[in-house]
Amino acid sequence: MEASQSSSPTSQDRRSTTVPAEPVELQVDAQSGDAQSGDAQSGGGGLRGLLSSWMLRSTPAAGASSAGSLLDRVIAARGAARPTPMDEVTFGHLERPDQLSGAVKAAARLSEAIDQGRRIVIHGDYDFDGVSSSSILLRVIRAIAPDHPVEVVLPDRYETGYGLSAEGLVAMREDGVDLVIAVDCGITAHDAIEAGNRAGLETMVLDHHTIPRTPDGAFDLPPASVVVHPHLPLSPGDPEPDREACGAAIAFKVVWALATQRFGEAGSPAVVKQELMEATILAGLGTIADVMPLVGENRTLAVLALRMLTKSGLPGLQALLEISGHEPDAGTVHEETVQFQLAPRVNALGRLGSAMPAVELLCDADPARARVLATAIDAANQSRRDEERRIVAEAAERVEAEGQAAADHPVIVLADPGWRRGLVGPACARLSERFGRPVLLMEAGEDGLARGSARSTPDYSIHDGLLAVEHLLERFGGHAAAAGFTLQSERVDDLRQALVEHARSTMNANRELVSTVDIDVEADVDELVEVENLHRLRLLAPFGQAHPKPVVLLRRVRPIEIRWVGGNKDTLQLQMAGPGRRILKAVWFRVGDHRAAIEAALQAGPVDIVGSPDIDRWRGREQPKLMIKDLRASDR
Repeated sequence: MEASQSSSPTSQDRRSTTVPAEPVELQVDAQSGDAQSGDAQSGGGGLRGLLSSWMLRSTPAAGASSAGSLLDRVIAARGAARPTPMDEVTFGHLERPDQLSGAVKAAARLSEAIDQGRRIVIHGDYDFDGVSSSSILLRVIRAIAPDHPVEVVLPDRYETGYGLSAEGLVAMREDGVDLVIAVDCGITAHDAIEAGNRAGLETMVLDHHTIPRTPDGAFDLPPASVVVHPHLPLSPGDPEPDREACGAAIAFKVVWALATQRFGEAGSPAVVKQELMEATILAGLGTIADVMPLVGENRTLAVLALRMLTKSGLPGLQALLEISGHEPDAGTVHEETVQFQLAPRVNALGRLGSAMPAVELLCDADPARARVLATAIDAANQSRRDEERRIVAEAAERVEAEGQAAADHPVIVLADPGWRRGLVGPACARLSERFGRPVLLMEAGEDGLARGSARSTPDYSIHDGLLAVEHLLERFGGHAAAAGFTLQSERVDDLRQALVEHARSTMNANRELVSTVDIDVEADVDELVEVENLHRLRLLAPFGQAHPKPVVLLRRVRPIEIRWVGGNKDTLQLQMAGPGRRILKAVWFRVGDHRAAIEAALQAGPVDIVGSPDIDRWRGREQPKLMIKDLRASDR
């Protein structure tokens, strides 16, 4: 889901505010160096930590644990009903394909194409969602019609850019392709699809990105034979559905409808049924990886995927789990494994070059080949992490040197020829978290164009900002939190000045340029050393966008051990004493830059700590752990 930045701009491109932006990959493991985003709604009063503003959802009565169990208090603070436990979620909780606009029609057109022997190309995207959605379609079509001509094509970020192009579709038609299924892309590709139509190529669009609007506010759909999209109403006059679904979930609904049309409700051959099970896993993984809101059906897909992942028959998924360090006896996979391990490895391919090896991994690899591919993908991910860390370090140094960290400079804008455009998005996220303001980073190309990404803060819409300065841009697209854009390199300074002026005029002049941590409840160390309490919190899982991990506030604690660990000594480890000689360990990653302030707070006396309760698992043992988000010296 990235903004196309390589094809020639048109007047529509310059006006468009709905071109899909670069994926908001704001989450990766603590070892990878990627950033994480906060997405909770704030409720109660505010406090100030060392590095962030703290917003309490609720104000408890005296005594942090006096109003019920930790789980009950978190549910009450969020105003949510107790969710269905993960082990009680079933396929019956999924909506049928006829509840997704266009899914049944797309399945019918696809079935006709199979019967007519028409050559099919699946055109996906180069991130995890694009790879998994393409793989779902390819695997199920192969299972239904093993000899049918069908293949996957993914764009190359540096060669063709995001999405469909007129040249690409016409070339496919000239090569004998009859039907293109655009999945996880295509909703804004009006001109490209029209060019394909003129050449005699049919295109179907299975997408979830923002649909353009006509001047009167109606949906402006591309001229595809079928459009499947979660925001389209089932019937004319129906309200627009209030839901989000990733490309893999949409592909899953289409192949489910396809199998039903061809074999009836329960008559699918065993091989097709097995592929639908694998499709469910890939759809759930795509939902987590693409940062979909983990509520409603998205939660159902995520739960089913996590529960079935270790039983998947896809050698590629098993190889990815193994290379990511998942222990076979660890039981159900947690969402963090997808967010922090699997997705970043697949996404690294698209950020550095072609993501086609990931399609081979999921669709064609036997166990031996899968291990080879997984090893290569892991190496690519390591390269990606190293480059992103370099970009973050170089950009942070420039931010300070150029005065862009000053209180009167509410937006950071930087370009450099050595920053690969596929990697600047996650770097933006890290810097936005660090400096508490929107960040735009660009690769200044040899062709005179600067191509970049933006990440914003909750109080500023970067989409609105870019819209206000669109006269400086060649093209842009995205939404309030993230965007992709292209402009002439000579205009980077003009862009910085214009966005600073726009942000100054729209942001609260008294805002603190720091990130915000949303806190569910206050808690005691005594509660958090009880592993069973932490297991109960997992009833709310999986956690992600729109449904973050619980965050607690511990007041006036005195750590009994303080250590700085890691290769750069930039990770803080604390130990806090609970009853019965039990210990609560707490970890705060990548805060070496703030070591002096942190140590001063710890040496001043008791501290207030904000963090997410977790369980540390190692060789079958479980220990309570707190993932620190911030701390401060307690009030006297």
